[in-house]
Amino acid sequence: MAENDTGEKTEQPTDRRRNEAREKGNIAKSTDLTAAGMMLATASVLYFFAVNLSSDMKNLMEVSLTTPVWLRVDHPLLIERCESIIELFLEGTVVMMVALFVSAVFLNIVQVGFMMTPDVLQLKWERLNPIEGAKRIISIRGLVKLGVSLGKICLLVLIAAWFSYLVFPSFLGLMGASPETILRDIFNSTIELGLLLALSLIILGGLDYAFQKWKHEKDLMMSKQEIREEMKSMDGDPLIRQRRREAHRKLAMSQELSKVATADVVITNPTHISIAIKYDPESMPAPVVVAKGAGEIAFQIRKIANEKGIPIIERKALARQMYRDVKTGQEIPFELYEVFVEIMAYVYSLTGKTMPDQR
Repeated sequence: MAENDTGEKTEQPTDRRRNEAREKGNIAKSTDLTAAGMMLATASVLYFFAVNLSSDMKNLMEVSLTTPVWLRVDHPLLIERCESIIELFLEGTVVMMVALFVSAVFLNIVQVGFMMTPDVLQLKWERLNPIEGAKRIISIRGLVKLGVSLGKICLLVLIAAWFSYLVFPSFLGLMGASPETILRDIFNSTIELGLLLALSLIILGGLDYAFQKWKHEKDLMMSKQEIREEMKSMDGDPLIRQRRREAHRKLAMSQELSKVATADVVITNPTHISIAIKYDPESMPAPVVVAKGAGEIAFQIRKIANEKGIPIIERKALARQMYRDVKTGQEIPFELYEVFVEIMAYVYSLTGKTMPDQR
């Protein structure tokens, strides 16, 4: 039993442990899924833009190859040709790079959400240490990861070889076809191969992501001793204690102040203590304390009383006694009835109400 409490990790990770792992960049994600998305984006870009790019390249090559050999190659002509080549290159690469960037960001957000991890971006010399890097690679975990990666590569190579075997006879039938037909068939086959590999990577990436998610949860599991130590450290954290006190204070204040507006009179100390009292002779056998407080709560009670036009009466000894002896929601003690009658008579004289018949 003692060993189970201290050593074996059988408990689900706490929110604090999850947040700490996330801040350090320790998250569950699949690089295969990101690679699949980038390959799919590349195939999509080629599908939608490669025809126009090929046409532009063909026109540029025609102009270059059909130029008379006797034409003098001067500086303006070179500038013009270089500008055409650069413009054609940028038109293709910029679209490709933007598509790859958007797909990589989107897939990472889908897997782990939006997050900033400054700890991961910090320069750590141990990461540059070749000895430590070699240890990570040669370790059992590194070798297993290497074997899995090689297996994935072999699978993708087999898929590409199988696809090439299927389309090779159709390429043999292109002998004697026009250049446009040959380029179109090669282009279509390339797109099909890219989509097939992307689909394969998506399946592998989904399986890898499920495994990484399971492994991440397994690594975050905690022992009962770790949970006890975390709770102890949280209870000892001054910031957490301050936040807890602040939350309790706000809750107490909101509960105390919610019924002040229904009171008939407020008894004060005059500044440190405030007692809000309500009395309805038709429904109440005796006056009831609906709110009381000291310090900031007392100030808020007086503030609400002023806003609602509730009379505020200073009775130091009475306020201290009621604050000490009477809880919120309780009736005032019998020995204070006579004093309260005097107070209510004064209140009714201020408000112009008729004093109820006391029998």
